[in-house]
Amino acid sequence: MKIISQGASEVVLEVKNMKRAVDFWSGKLGFPIVQEWGYNDGQFTEKGNEIWATWLYIGGPTRLGLWLPRNFNREERTEKESSISSWNGLFDEGGIHVHMALFVGVNEIEQAITILNDKGIDNKIVTRGIHKRVYFKDTEDNVIEFYTQSMEEDYSMRLSQGTLKYVEIQTDSVT
Repeated sequence: MKIISQGASEVVLEVKNMKRAVDFWSGKLGFPIVQEWGYNDGQFTEKGNEIWATWLYIGGPTRLGLWLPRNFNREERTEKESSISSWNGLFDEGGIHVHMALFVGVNEIEQAITILNDKGIDNKIVTRGIHKRVYFKDTEDNVIEFYTQSMEEDYSMRLSQGTLKYVEIQTDSVT
């Protein structure tokens, strides 16, 4: 048995400056803002003076969260490091971000490159066969990639070829 997923629901990037990040993602790249949250008493809230999290719709089933860093106190950090089932609250900040790739179709990639160039966003294009990867940084130094290869198509191809691998967990029975 395996989990059947339909792709990423949320991707969250930590940002240093919310206004600057929103100006980049919504103003320059054109992704619409769908929700904004404040932060009060250790929890996100839709009622807050300062915006701590902004959600943008980036296509398909996926939204992008831009979050300011949270400073957990000693007690919260200790709880966050314990097993998740023992948490009293919710600590939805995870580990280290490596990069994020967004699927941009082969027919749309040139327009995306033009937008990056028109907005003065430094980028690097890597072409492999018919696919392109376009790398750039957002204002918060997150590495972002536009990639023309559909992972759904890649998965289907590998499935039909029988090249998918699954990890088998060996369980020892205790008597």
